[in-house]
Amino acid sequence: MVTYVTLYMKKIENRQTKKQYLNNRQIRRFFTDPDKLVFELFEFSKNEVINNLIDPLDHLLFVCSGTIRIYNIRDNGSMALLSSGDDFTVLGDVEFASREVSAYIVEAASKVVCLGIDLKTHRHILEKDPVFLNFLLASVTEKLRLLTAYLLEPDDLREKTIYYLEHADHRTLKGVSAASAYLHCSKRQLLRILKNLQDEGTIEKTGRGTYRLKNNHVANR
Repeated sequence: MVTYVTLYMKKIENRQTKKQYLNNRQIRRFFTDPDKLVFELFEFSKNEVINNLIDPLDHLLFVCSGTIRIYNIRDNGSMALLSSGDDFTVLGDVEFASREVSAYIVEAASKVVCLGIDLKTHRHILEKDPVFLNFLLASVTEKLRLLTAYLLEPDDLREKTIYYLEHADHRTLKGVSAASAYLHCSKRQLLRILKNLQDEGTIEKTGRGTYRLKNNHVANR
């Protein structure tokens, strides 16, 4: 069963800190005239739910630091991990485009800091901004790619692991724990599969918990 956690994001009022995040992540480049927008800075605690059906996002959130996890709800009520990482990303883009509440759950896997834009106040500006709309298109397309990859995954764990590697950044699995959560198996099961793939020459270990699919491997799908 899915358990929802009420949203308790903390607003950070420090102007200098907000300015640093704006500059470090170059957020202004996503807008034609960023001076028309009011940016807010929010902090989420570890395990806090950032978005769900009960507490949907009413902000466009740029994840500036920390790790998030995105889950899909299966028909039986259990949750399947779609994505986990600490890469810079934006939340609320799909909701902005569709004008519908997202069916996905976003959770803070660590302390997460986001720059936010209130959509109720700024939607009319954003809808007329060609620079932002171009960024929005790229962002939504990437999320669609991730979802498509998830839906097309094979059932067999060995093939599922190879598929994961084929679609990973630089064809590399980074972190066995995170990968096992995504693949919905135990860490021991995944390590066994990785050892077999390594022995047969399909992958190579490049560091602690890091495995790369060899370039001579050709996808058969």
